[in-house]
Amino acid sequence: MARRRATRGNRYRVAASAVVFVAVMAILEGAARTLGPQVPIWRAPDNPGVVMTANDTRLWGMGEGVRKNGQVTCTIGPLGLRGPAPEVPRPPGRERLLVIGDSSFFGHGIPDDQTIAVQLESALKARGIDVDVVNGAIPGYSTEQTKILLDEVGWSVQPTLLLTGNLWSDNNADGFRDADLLKTAALYHNSLLVHSALFQFTAAWIDKARGGTGAHLVTWTKDSKWPDAKERRVPLQDYATNLDAIIHAAKAHGAGVAFISPANKGLVNHEFPKGAGWDPYFRAQKAVADFHALPLTSAVAALQADPAALDDKFVDQMHPSSSGAGDIARAVADTLVAAGWPQEKLYGKDAAFDASGLVDDATVQPGGQSAKYSPQAQLFPDVVEEGAANSKDPDHTEPGENPGGGGAQTSVATAPNRSPVTGWDVHGTVTGGTGPIKVELQSADGQALGFTWIAAPGPYSLKVRGGHPDITVTATDADGKTRTAPTTEGGSEVALTF
Repeated sequence: MARRRATRGNRYRVAASAVVFVAVMAILEGAARTLGPQVPIWRAPDNPGVVMTANDTRLWGMGEGVRKNGQVTCTIGPLGLRGPAPEVPRPPGRERLLVIGDSSFFGHGIPDDQTIAVQLESALKARGIDVDVVNGAIPGYSTEQTKILLDEVGWSVQPTLLLTGNLWSDNNADGFRDADLLKTAALYHNSLLVHSALFQFTAAWIDKARGGTGAHLVTWTKDSKWPDAKERRVPLQDYATNLDAIIHAAKAHGAGVAFISPANKGLVNHEFPKGAGWDPYFRAQKAVADFHALPLTSAVAALQADPAALDDKFVDQMHPSSSGAGDIARAVADTLVAAGWPQEKLYGKDAAFDASGLVDDATVQPGGQSAKYSPQAQLFPDVVEEGAANSKDPDHTEPGENPGGGGAQTSVATAPNRSPVTGWDVHGTVTGGTGPIKVELQSADGQALGFTWIAAPGPYSLKVRGGHPDITVTATDADGKTRTAPTTEGGSEVALTF
């Protein structure tokens, strides 16, 4: 009898302890929610009036369809890249060049048929090379984002050469490092506890307490001021290491690499005789290219060789016009032919580039890289800054002249509405199928609500914007097979099995 009473007493104590634990956790969760923890997730609804839209793995991407691009429009294909999806498998004997970089190579402000990619294809064909050129540049993308883009989409189009132009976005000084944002977003989308404010704060605290120089989780409260821009989006040594990693990944996928350094009006016009904040990144890019004995084309030199007026070469301070894009495309074609491509595969060395000797000796100033000019601002729902809503073009923001700092350019679609968007989340898993796999959402009336790409079968997460309680989830794999399942707000996870 005594033993039964003791057992019953132990059960009561365990139950009471569990109740107390749950109560304490509920109080802590409530306290955390009052602080309003924020993590980097695209908050604005998809809008064809701007190029950019949400992307779970790369922070932002481009929405499919015809979209506003400065004073013109651009066509985003099913892969989330500018232009139609290329033929896969690649036709035998045909070369395929994939352009990667940011808005300078995407073609901000110029029509689809005048981009560097399109004009480069024409220039190479005129030189007798059977080639097609795919535009894989995305506004605001750094090497951190581009590496993920290549894994998710780029390698699937079977390029034989990468034309690598990443530099401006890596060099920019901003409120957060890209590695930190990407790590936080990955945790948010892949953890079952993502909706817990307490979990978000605790995970970030533990991550930072570990110390070291690696990526740290980002959380802040809704009342936090946008951080002062104090560091590069991608630190210099990380930038060079990323370029080196892209070269090795390209070779593993049967593709060579050539580099192109970008231009702006000031550089073409010799306005920085004493140097500028982006100089260490130009030097690092050249050092990696030289180490691997790979060709590098200077967009500055290509534009300086053109006698046309400077204003005819650019649509603004940073982005080449149709004419400027043609100059750059022809210069790249000449460089590739001189390097012996495509007979010379341009694979680079097997050895890794040592970036430890690179020094970022430029003075990095916050300059104009406030929330108004940051490609990262749309990732946080409560960014409010005086004057931010008055940007003359919601699809393009540009920092002030700041040659001493990191701000070179920024091009990102920041939707006019920066307030939080209500809606609900769709989570699930894709089983089977051939990656990369596109997961799409469609409303009951047939409206496209968004999409994401996953590199291989596995989990996915998308947000359904407010006003659409019933949707259909469709997964399409690389072989063109599709699987579809309906779901409703508040429903369980949606599993799609090939």
